[in-house]
Amino acid sequence: MCATKLALQILLISLLVALAIPLLSPTHTFYPTAHASAKTISLVGNVVGGYYYWNSTNPTITVTQGDSVTLDLSSSDGASHKFLLDFDGDGVSDTIDCPSMDPCSSSFTTTATISFTANTVGTYMYYCTIHYPSMAGNFVIQAASTPGFSIAANPTSLSFQQGSSGTSTITLTSLNGFSGSLALSGSTSPSGPNVSFSSTSITLSSGGTATSNVTVSATGGLYGSVANGNYSVNVTATSGSLSHSATVQVTVGSSNSSPSGALNLPLTLVGVAVAIIAVVAVTVLLTRRRTAK
Repeated sequence: MCATKLALQILLISLLVALAIPLLSPTHTFYPTAHASAKTISLVGNVVGGYYYWNSTNPTITVTQGDSVTLDLSSSDGASHKFLLDFDGDGVSDTIDCPSMDPCSSSFTTTATISFTANTVGTYMYYCTIHYPSMAGNFVIQAASTPGFSIAANPTSLSFQQGSSGTSTITLTSLNGFSGSLALSGSTSPSGPNVSFSSTSITLSSGGTATSNVTVSATGGLYGSVANGNYSVNVTATSGSLSHSATVQVTVGSSNSSPSGALNLPLTLVGVAVAIIAVVAVTVLLTRRRTAK
């Protein structure tokens, strides 16, 4: 009874320890992140052909959602100008919600500066409220690009003999501000060669690159050798729901000159076998000669 009770206590303690280890171990979860940037845009009011324009052409201004935008405004013609960006779409004549809703400036004859954050995706109009409609253009806020990564193998093909191996470098590159941890895995089609990595966990910083070497090996020998032929090795990098792959083509050749379909014995075993056969043959020949005498 005591032994049974002791065994149950040991089992209970073991279960508690097993459950506690994940709670005590530090974990780090990496998520893809997008990074907004600061944009400074210069708009100059001037006269072209008797009409007023921003920068002579009323250019389309394009920024990305989340960008911090600064507009450097100036007048090159000495005339008064007043800038308004119509985010709420109520027209150039409505300046009541300036600057609470629509970024705008006071009237200026030299320079002015306004700053705001581009929050909502869409196409909006910007004006000079004094010289509308000649001074008007499009202001575009585009959606932020989805962070991600690319994967590439170099070289993309390997060729080696049975019992040997080949190595390709896997390069991972951050795209659109991606940062996080990537898990590498490999598979072969058809099955046969073994795939291993110098590192199966890669951490990418925003805008950075990282590498890991993938080694493909083909065991040789009398037992469990990898058959000669062509294989595709698929290397996959995964981070959360993101997954991208690269393929390395592998050719495994024979390590000896055995005809196709013959048992591929290592050269050392073949040499030993030949030597044994020779010794047996000589022994039989000498025995027959002694018997004949």
